[in-house]
Amino acid sequence: MHSVPSRPFAARALLASLTLCASVFAACGGEKPAPTPDPPTVTLTVPQPNTAAPSLTVRVIVSGCDAVSRVDIYDRDTFLKSVPYTSGSMDFELAPNEIKYDRGLAVNLSLNARATCADGRTNSSQPQPATFLPVKKVIKDPDPNGQVVTDFFTAEGSGDTAAFIGCGNTTTGTGTLYRVDATGVVRNTLEMQIPCSASTVVTELHPTTNKRWVWTPGVGAIAVDSNFVVTGKTAPSYKLMNLSVMSNGDALVSDGPSVSRLQHTASGGTFQWTYQGLWAPVGPAKQRAEQVLIPIVRVPQESTGLLVELVVITVDANKTGPGANPNNPAVSERTILQFTGAVEHPPLTAFNLDGSVIYISFPFNNNQARVQACLTSMDGCEGAAYKWASPFFPVEIQGVFPYAAGSRLAIVGLQRVWFLDSNTGLVVNKGGTSVDASGQLQILQVQMGRATTSEFYILAGPPPGSSGLPTMPQEIVAVDTAEQGELFRYEVSSSLSCSVDDSGRLWMRLGNNLVQALTLPEYRAVKK
Repeated sequence: MHSVPSRPFAARALLASLTLCASVFAACGGEKPAPTPDPPTVTLTVPQPNTAAPSLTVRVIVSGCDAVSRVDIYDRDTFLKSVPYTSGSMDFELAPNEIKYDRGLAVNLSLNARATCADGRTNSSQPQPATFLPVKKVIKDPDPNGQVVTDFFTAEGSGDTAAFIGCGNTTTGTGTLYRVDATGVVRNTLEMQIPCSASTVVTELHPTTNKRWVWTPGVGAIAVDSNFVVTGKTAPSYKLMNLSVMSNGDALVSDGPSVSRLQHTASGGTFQWTYQGLWAPVGPAKQRAEQVLIPIVRVPQESTGLLVELVVITVDANKTGPGANPNNPAVSERTILQFTGAVEHPPLTAFNLDGSVIYISFPFNNNQARVQACLTSMDGCEGAAYKWASPFFPVEIQGVFPYAAGSRLAIVGLQRVWFLDSNTGLVVNKGGTSVDASGQLQILQVQMGRATTSEFYILAGPPPGSSGLPTMPQEIVAVDTAEQGELFRYEVSSSLSCSVDDSGRLWMRLGNNLVQALTLPEYRAVKK
C-alpha cells in the first residue's frame, strides 16, 4: 500500500533543494555580467541647408567613443564618402563630384553620418535635409548686410574680366547706374536722372557705338557709353513706354500714341523723326534694313461690329534726305489680319529677327490661346503670306519671345512655357510637356542666352499681394535646349536674378551674393 508523504516532509525537501541551488551559485561566483556599453551619439547638421556653392559643408559631432575609427557620410542609404573625424565638432566638405544627382539638379539630399568606435560600437545620426546646386564660385560683400550687385543686372565680358551693370535707387531715391567687377568691387557709378524699378531694362553694349540704353517704362531712357558718360536721353516730359535698339545704336522709342527715332547722341532729347497715327502701337517697333515696322490694331472704316485688324506700318528709318518730313515718315501699310476682337484688348505681337515675320497671339474661349505666324511683306495672312498656326495652349499667353538665332519661339503663360520651332510652329519641348514654375509661383521674367545659343531661363516668384505691387523672383529654371527639357531649377527664400556673360556663362544674384554657375554642359553631364 502506498502512502503520501506528510506536508512537513515536503517542506524539508523544498528547503534542501533551495540550499543546493544556493551552493551551486556560490561555487560559480556571485558577480553579475558587465552591462553592454551604449552606442555612440552621432550628430550631423548642415550649416546652410539650401545652398549654391562650390561644395556643401556638413558638421559632424560624435560622442561616447574613447576613439573613433570611422565616420561615413550617406545620402539616405547611398554612401558618399568617409571623413577623417577625430573629436569635437568638425566641418567637412562634400565636393560636387562626391554627390549623386539621381534626383536631379539642384539635388534634394537627406544626409546622415554613421560613426564606428574603435571597440566596434556604431550608430547613425538623424537624417538632415539639404538642397545643393554646385556652382563655380560665390562672391560676397565684405559687409554682411551688403549686396554685391543690384537687384537686376546685365553681365558684360566673361571670366575674371566680367563686370555687372545694374540700376539701383540710393537712400535719397536717386536712380544710379553701377558697374561691379568680378570680385564685387564697384568700379563706376552714374546718377541717371531717372529712377530705377524692377522693370528697368539695361541693353547690351552696342558693338559699334560702345554704348547701351538704360530705360524705365513710364519714365525715360538714357544712352551711356562704356565710361559711364551720358550721350543721349529722352526729354524730361517724355513718358517712355517702349524702346528697341536699331542696328546703328539709335533707339526706337514709343510713348504710346507715337514712335520716334532717338539718336544715341541726342543729349537734348530731340527726335530725328516721329510717326504718329490715329492708332497706338501694340508692340515694339522693329528695324528691317532701311525701314521701321510698327504694329498697330485698329477698327477698319467699313467695320460695323467687333471686327478689328492688325496692320504693320512701314516707316523710312532715316528720313534725313532733301524734302524729308520728320512729322510724316510713313511709307506704306499692310493689313495682316482682320479678326473679331476689341482695340482695347489687342493680341500680343512679336517680330522675328529680320522683321520678315510677325507672330500674333490670339486668345480663345475656355482660357485657350494660339499663335499665328504671317509674313509682313504681304497683305492678309493667307496663301504665301501664311506660315503656320500653333497648337492650342491651355493658358492665356503672357509673352512671345524669339530666341536661339530666331530658330525657336518661347510661348510664356502665367506658369508654363512651351518652345516652338519658328519655321513650323510645332512644339519641341521634351515629350511635348511644358516647363512649369513650381507650385503657385508665377513667371515674372525670362532670360535668353547669347544671340545664337539655345539656353533659356525662367524666373518665377510669388503672385502680387493685396497691394498689387510686383514681387521678386525666387526660382530659376534653366533649359539648355528645348528638346532636352529642364536642366535644373533652384529656389531661394529671399530673391534672385540672373544674366549671361559674353561667353554664355550664367551669373546669378542669390540673395545678397553673386554666383558664377558651372557651364551648362557640366550640369548636363550629371543630369539623370
